[in-house]
Amino acid sequence: TLDLLRNYYQEFSALSVQQRISTYGMKEDRADVIVPALLIYINVLNWAEAEDIFVPKIGLADGLIHILYDRVMKKEKSQ
Repeated sequence: TLDLLRNYYQEFSALSVQQRISTYGMKEDRADVIVPALLIYINVLNWAEAEDIFVPKIGLADGLIHILYDRVMKKEKSQ
């Protein structure tokens, strides 16, 4: 929810990247982007006047692989 994201934003933005890593066990490449990412989600929710957002657990690379796989399979079936 929007309130939960705001709470996370306040909590994480008060910590350094190293503190996020040691306190929450985050990977460094996540710990340095979590605060700006939360801010993006908060702004999107505010802009959309929404309280909730669905964020899939699949990453962009995974999604692209699925799309490419589907395209290849469709080509093979049509041949």
